[in-house]
Amino acid sequence: MPTLLAFVAGRFADVDEVWHAGDWQEEALLDGLRALGKPLTVVNGNAPDDPHYPMQVRRRLEDLEVGMVHRPPRRDDPWAGALDVCIHGHTHRWRDETIGRTRFINVSTPTAAGFSRERTIGILALDGGRAELEKIALP
Repeated sequence: MPTLLAFVAGRFADVDEVWHAGDWQEEALLDGLRALGKPLTVVNGNAPDDPHYPMQVRRRLEDLEVGMVHRPPRRDDPWAGALDVCIHGHTHRWRDETIGRTRFINVSTPTAAGFSRERTIGILALDGGRAELEKIALP
């Protein structure tokens, strides 16, 4: 974990905040993300299932409605349908797909966790109603 957190610290040096879509496995990971000194937003996942964290969050950022949830919402989910950007986890696979008005993003997993060969994280840059997603492969 120290190597992963050192990599993340370098790549996230200029971000305004950090969001995590669940499945952090160990509280030490969240402690490491908090140590970056950025606001940290976390939703509950299933590894672990920790009711101290919300199931979903929604915020207005840079003229966009941005939400985050662990499990990917159904196509007809009214909560997700009201968002410009819906960040989710659970599948551990990269996703950048627009359905209707909503852009669905999953930055996969930095650990592969048995679900994907890709080890990735992402940076979502928001500016005046625009969202640019950077895919970052881990070494």
